[in-house]
Amino acid sequence: MSDFSGLRVSKKFTPQQNGAKRFARRYGDSLVCVRHRLNETGTMRHTTVELLVESTPVASRARSLVAVRINQADKATRVLLIACGAQWQPKQRYWLLPRIVAKNLCLIGKIVPMSTGEPA
Repeated sequence: MSDFSGLRVSKKFTPQQNGAKRFARRYGDSLVCVRHRLNETGTMRHTTVELLVESTPVASRARSLVAVRINQADKATRVLLIACGAQWQPKQRYWLLPRIVAKNLCLIGKIVPMSTGEPA
C-alpha cells in the first residue's frame, strides 16, 4: 500500500489504551499514538503508529537579535528603529533589534554580521 491519501482515521489510541498496548510493549516510550485507518470502501483496516524520534529545543529566529546598518542620512528609518526599541551600538555603528522587527520593517537586506561578544 503506497497511496495513503484516501485513508481516513477511524480510531486513535494513546499508548495506555487497549488496542495500543502491544505496540507500547514493542516501541516503549517512543510511541505517541496508534491509529486505525480505513480505505475508501471501508473494507481494509491499516494500523499505523506515530513514534517520537527526536526532541530538540527550538531556537526561534524571530526572537534572535540581528545587527542592521542603515544609511546615516536615513532619519525616518532611524526614528522607526528607536520607536521599535532597537539599540544603537556606537562602536560597531549598527542597530540591534529582533529579527522579526527587522523583517517587518523590510530591513532584512541591511543585516550585517555582528561583532564577536554580542548577544545572538
